[in-house]
Amino acid sequence: MAITFDYVVLPHLKKQDGTNFIRIRVTHKRKSKYIKTNISVDQSHLTRSGNLKHQGKIDLALAEIRKRQAVVDELSTYTSDAMSVDDVIRYIDSKLKEKEVFRLDFVKYGYSVAERMKPATAHNYYVALRCLVRFFGHNPDISEITVKAMRDFEDHIRKEPRMVYYINKGEVKETKKKNKNNNKKKKGGRAISSYLGAIRAVYGKARLEFNEPDRNYFPLPIDIFDYYKVPKRPVSEHRDIPMEWVQMMIDQRKGLSGRERLGIDVFLLSFCLMGINSVDLYSITEKPRGGVLHYFRTKTTDAKADRAEMYVRIEPCVEGLIREYTGKERVFDFSTRYANRTNFTVAINKGIRQWIERNKLKDFTFYSARHTWATIGGSKQVGVDYAIVTEGLTHSDASRAMDKIYIRKDWERVWDANAKVLALFRWE
Repeated sequence: MAITFDYVVLPHLKKQDGTNFIRIRVTHKRKSKYIKTNISVDQSHLTRSGNLKHQGKIDLALAEIRKRQAVVDELSTYTSDAMSVDDVIRYIDSKLKEKEVFRLDFVKYGYSVAERMKPATAHNYYVALRCLVRFFGHNPDISEITVKAMRDFEDHIRKEPRMVYYINKGEVKETKKKNKNNNKKKKGGRAISSYLGAIRAVYGKARLEFNEPDRNYFPLPIDIFDYYKVPKRPVSEHRDIPMEWVQMMIDQRKGLSGRERLGIDVFLLSFCLMGINSVDLYSITEKPRGGVLHYFRTKTTDAKADRAEMYVRIEPCVEGLIREYTGKERVFDFSTRYANRTNFTVAINKGIRQWIERNKLKDFTFYSARHTWATIGGSKQVGVDYAIVTEGLTHSDASRAMDKIYIRKDWERVWDANAKVLALFRWE
């Protein structure tokens, strides 16, 4: 059956100020629906009987009708006969939208995506998006995120020096750090993979949100990352430190002060508590019970079925260190010392760097505590199954995922492994 259009002004929809809007009446199979336009009218545009008389307004209404008529003219008779009037309106809307230019501030949208993530993950997205703005020189529209642009962006990341973002000032400046050849440090392969991975994720989110397959509306029909492949993250270097350095920390810590003392003490806390992260040291609220610390590892909580649940037995050698930093509302008092966990982590690494410079050692960071615990735990000196070390780190093992559903983790085995690691050091 034929689909017809007409323009009307419905008097019962008139606003209090006397103005109204022209509507397009769509009729199909003897049923009608009305589409509101942006064409406004007042009483001077109408006859006494309420019909439209203003030729300019009539021309605008006819133009709207012609756009819709052109869409339905492409439908076969069999297709239109199978459609209801509501189906017709949805089909017209989707086709008209296809002809419109889709615009989206990619960076602004990326920030909105990051805001729904954990702080650590969101930080990585913010860093990547700020770098993207430096590359383009402005906030790019999503149409500017092309295969060629991503290749050029990859090259930009490789060449750009490391940058420091000053939150209070909202400024980004080149880092003052230099490499062994006295040149400004460049970003590594991990940054390239991380930045471009974040851009890919934002682009994918946009396609999921704005493409509407049920309405046959695809403003972002092609995934450019099917054609541009994000470089794989390089295999991490071993970031553990020699056992002798850990012993030096234990021996020297009481002679240190200020930030340097804090950095070394927190490193040792992490090491003694099976590689606990700084964000968890800062945030844990559940006090130890029966000498056992219970928490959920923030970094992988959402990625694991057990929410990365951890139970850590507090060994005698670390009890004194824990008492020195005991908090009131939280397990540790770091939240009273630092306004947020980012400042806390920065302070730790600055303190560790002071200690490194004092002892003229090779550079490492707080995260080396976790790597060192794992390396020693998996060594012949400790002599435990490496799978137990993996359990202690709350790493996932896809090949044993089904087993973990049925087998409760034996924390005693993990704790015994930690006790063996710590027994290798002189704590007095």
